[in-house]
Amino acid sequence: MVRILSRRGFTPGSVFKIEPYRDGLIISLISDDAEIQRLLLEVDIHPHIGVDWVRDNGELYLAGDWLTQCGLTGQQLTINVMPSKVMIKVRQGNL
Repeated sequence: MVRILSRRGFTPGSVFKIEPYRDGLIISLISDDAEIQRLLLEVDIHPHIGVDWVRDNGELYLAGDWLTQCGLTGQQLTINVMPSKVMIKVRQGNL
């Protein structure tokens, strides 16, 4: 999975935004420094979004209760990895 993430732009040190999206989470890369600074201020105001970075070993780690808050724990999930974006949602048919 680390190789797949790396090929889609999620390289060590890359900053990403986490936010609820429909029946799951969307994780988007943020590469512009001004956007990163704006997002860091926004996180303090809006607790439903988060900012993190890809670890040095290339792993994308979701800290906190993101999966629980979005109702994703204990569910079969679909994970779609696209350029600069990862979508995690409940697999259809399991609702």
